[in-house]
Amino acid sequence: MTRIAQLQSDTDEALMLSYGKGSQAAFAELYSRHKGPMYRYVCRQLGAKQQAKAQELFQEVWLRVIDNRASYTVEAKFSTWLYRIAHNLLIDEHRKHTSRGEHLVLVDEAHNNESESPVVLSSSQDNHESEIHNDCLQRAIKHCVELLVPQQRDAFLLRHEAGFSASQVCEIVEAKPETVKTRLRYAMSQLRDCLQRKVDSSETGGARQA
Repeated sequence: MTRIAQLQSDTDEALMLSYGKGSQAAFAELYSRHKGPMYRYVCRQLGAKQQAKAQELFQEVWLRVIDNRASYTVEAKFSTWLYRIAHNLLIDEHRKHTSRGEHLVLVDEAHNNESESPVVLSSSQDNHESEIHNDCLQRAIKHCVELLVPQQRDAFLLRHEAGFSASQVCEIVEAKPETVKTRLRYAMSQLRDCLQRKVDSSETGGARQA
């Protein structure tokens, strides 16, 4: 087996340990595996208007990895450790915005009426939907995700985009299972409400144009 093939077959944890012993190739493999998902996570946490800050924070995550290479120990999955670094940096960034009065606050309607069933978007669309429609839907979802309060957005992106299990999300955000479960439930409720409003607005606009 070639050295490259060996690196590609190694676990993340093994690669990080190798990097701690001086293997730059191990770091390169880790970066290749995680740079895309991590960058998307950071960008979606900060929103479309903060791309420069997202790039800066993304780089800071990897600088923290580099700084901690020698002290790294396998106490959890590497990805859990990596995303906890990003999570903590994002929390610091959100706190800065809060202190400057720039933090977006969204009223959590789920708290006011938990007995209501969440709105489920209709899945009966024509199978021949156009690419334009799909593109509009993706933009709507991105917009609605950005409107979530940070803790809910964080839990949602870790669970449903980064693909972590609920228990791993708890490790990353350092919260109890019931807390994470509540954040996810409220996030889904808010997203459904937001997307439903988008659909209703689109249909109303179409009716006016007709």
